[in-house]
Amino acid sequence: MGSLVECLLIIGLSTILSVGGLVLVRKRFSPELLKACHEVGGVMLAVIGTLYAIIIGMIVVNSQAKVDQASQMAISESNMLSSIFHLATTFEQPARDEIKEAIHEYALIAVAQDWSKVEEGKEKEGTITAYQKLWKTVTRYTPTNNRDSQSYSIMLGNMEELTAARRFRMVSAKGGLPMVLWAVLIAGGVLTIWFTYFFYMESLVAQIIMTAGVAIFMSMNVYLIYICQNPYRVELGVKRSGFGYDFTPRWFEKHFRIESQTKPEPRPEIELEPQK
Repeated sequence: MGSLVECLLIIGLSTILSVGGLVLVRKRFSPELLKACHEVGGVMLAVIGTLYAIIIGMIVVNSQAKVDQASQMAISESNMLSSIFHLATTFEQPARDEIKEAIHEYALIAVAQDWSKVEEGKEKEGTITAYQKLWKTVTRYTPTNNRDSQSYSIMLGNMEELTAARRFRMVSAKGGLPMVLWAVLIAGGVLTIWFTYFFYMESLVAQIIMTAGVAIFMSMNVYLIYICQNPYRVELGVKRSGFGYDFTPRWFEKHFRIESQTKPEPRPEIELEPQK
């Protein structure tokens, strides 16, 4: 289901039900009875509205924090791939090319398969083969000098960070708001709208517009919480943080191709003059 359809369904259905409930209450109860509820209803609405605003605010902040963390993990995953790719340059052959090929394969499959699935809230481990190949190649390598040892130590740390970012991506897309919180969120919204029915205005159209405005604003917050449960949705732009813009699998292809085609220029021969 597209995001626009989901947005229209949540906001539209909430608004229609809210306005329908208002019209039904206005038909069943007299204006005198509704006016008599103004004083007590106003106090109760203020209490319920305040409590609901606190609850929905906390959930929105928590959902946005989840999106921010996913964005940071996406950046970390791409940065670690780039770092490992460059560190592999210091290694001897054939480990150097094997590591770079595994990284390129990982990035290619991650963008084409894994990210496409997590955007839909599904789990996909298409990169598992390239990931295992990368670990085997790195752990099998034996540093031959001091420079190799330093690069190798840094690379192992990068591999651990890559593992953490990858694990977060696979698990986070499947997690969501517990059902009990959804129940509280929906029940609180229904009660808040329900209490607005106990106020009477001479103009039914004006009250319908006000009630619809409250329903739209509240349902917009519910929709925001809904889409943030999967931080990898296209609308949130997490993928572009790590594997977007200029940093794509073509980045690895470009750098690998440039490096493989670059050959050291022959040094010109210097003729020494005979000593006199």
